[in-house]
Amino acid sequence: MMYQVVIVDDEPMIREGLRSLIPWEQYGFSVTEIARNGKEAFEVYQNVKPDLMIVDIRMPEMDGLALIELIRKSDRFTHFIILTGHADFSYAQKALSSRVDGYLLKPLDEEELIGLLNQIHAEIKSRLTVNVLKEKEQLWKREFFIKEALSGPIEKENVEAFDVQWRHYGLQAEMYRIILVTVPESMEKVHAHLSSVTVNKKGALPFSFSTFNGMILFNDAIQSEKETVAYIQSTKGYGAIGKKVTDPQDLYQSYEEAQYLLNQTFLFKEGTCITNEMLAEIQESKTDSRSEFSMDHYVKNLSITITLGHVDSCHSLLKQFTNELIRNKYDPNQIKKNIVHLYSMVVNQLVLNDSRRLKAIESTQFSSSHMYDLHHIHALTDAVIERFTELIRLVYTGGKESTIQRMVDLINKQYDQNLRLETLAELLNYNPAYLGKLFREHTGEYYNTYLDKVRIENGKALLLDGYKVYEVSEKIGYKDVDYFHRKFKKYEGISPRAFQKKQITIK
Repeated sequence: MMYQVVIVDDEPMIREGLRSLIPWEQYGFSVTEIARNGKEAFEVYQNVKPDLMIVDIRMPEMDGLALIELIRKSDRFTHFIILTGHADFSYAQKALSSRVDGYLLKPLDEEELIGLLNQIHAEIKSRLTVNVLKEKEQLWKREFFIKEALSGPIEKENVEAFDVQWRHYGLQAEMYRIILVTVPESMEKVHAHLSSVTVNKKGALPFSFSTFNGMILFNDAIQSEKETVAYIQSTKGYGAIGKKVTDPQDLYQSYEEAQYLLNQTFLFKEGTCITNEMLAEIQESKTDSRSEFSMDHYVKNLSITITLGHVDSCHSLLKQFTNELIRNKYDPNQIKKNIVHLYSMVVNQLVLNDSRRLKAIESTQFSSSHMYDLHHIHALTDAVIERFTELIRLVYTGGKESTIQRMVDLINKQYDQNLRLETLAELLNYNPAYLGKLFREHTGEYYNTYLDKVRIENGKALLLDGYKVYEVSEKIGYKDVDYFHRKFKKYEGISPRAFQKKQITIK
């Protein structure tokens, strides 16, 4: 580092000779400016703020001692060397009283000047080193104070001392917020970046904790906030902004909210700076009119949509499922566990309805550990949608048949399920009455009549196998045995028990 020198003398030969006489850079100095008199030199001083001034005493407009005295009124650090052709003791006395580093007579002794330069260089370096250490210590104390302020409420007996110290560090503002940042870069690099986006001392103040970096945003600090959010997006990290507070004693509340939000990164895409409003919007979003979470509801409807080969409805149900888990404020591991459990139950249901599907499903690998390795809900939702789409490809064998033919296939395979026309219409995005009309045109039967007949035919087979009437009723989808009796008699003309006895007698 080169220290700046200004040469002040009214004789051009002295000024230029002194500039070229000494190899300044060799001794750590650089001649920045020259001046012809004290008045001109003071203007130069105000612009340059040099580390050393070499000043002649006798000059027009303002002499050297007057210049030094003027500068000393506000500056105790600039070094001075007097250079004069007059060996007058009174001049020397005044120079010493103004804290001048040396008093050299013309013609100049080069070695004597070099000796002074070495001495002054060492003093400047020492002072700057001390200043840097003091500044670092001050920054460390301020950071420690901020950490204490963010750790929790201030004790009543410490409130006054806290306010004094807050003002001491110049942290007063009308409003404060905390923004926390965690990105895939080193803590030091992140802290350096946050320091670079600080608009001014009142704009934002960066700090660094053990696991993340952050900033106190003063007042609006719009530019600092925008640049920080842009940085989070570009690095695909995460950030969180706490609520606004007006009293610095409440700043810990903004910090705690930001911490909480930063723990919700699973619910957001990478590169998001999370706010409380964003989290509330996700958790309060409407999934459906159901008041309680029902795994069976999703298992049944997903197995139906897969059997029908209806991709869009399957995807829609999966998104509803994950949204409902979020709405119920399940933690990430609970969400992952429920999704893996849902997949297993749907597969079991599909295999139960048609055992031939097992071989096809087992032909592709499904790793539940992969689901647990995903870091946010969007990636998890995409992965589970991809897997269920694969299930449709493996299970659905209906080809390009019509929607009604798919419904017929579904009834033939899952007649034991609660296959209400309204449910299928909702899953297939049809009006129930219109879907019923299409079904009748295609099959020649009303939907419920067709379902009843399939159930009765399968019930007859079970009765012949020796199952009791109540067992058959449950196996073919009738929860009420009396209702099964009425339906069976409607289509067969006799009761289930009478049918069973008749067939046994015939045999």
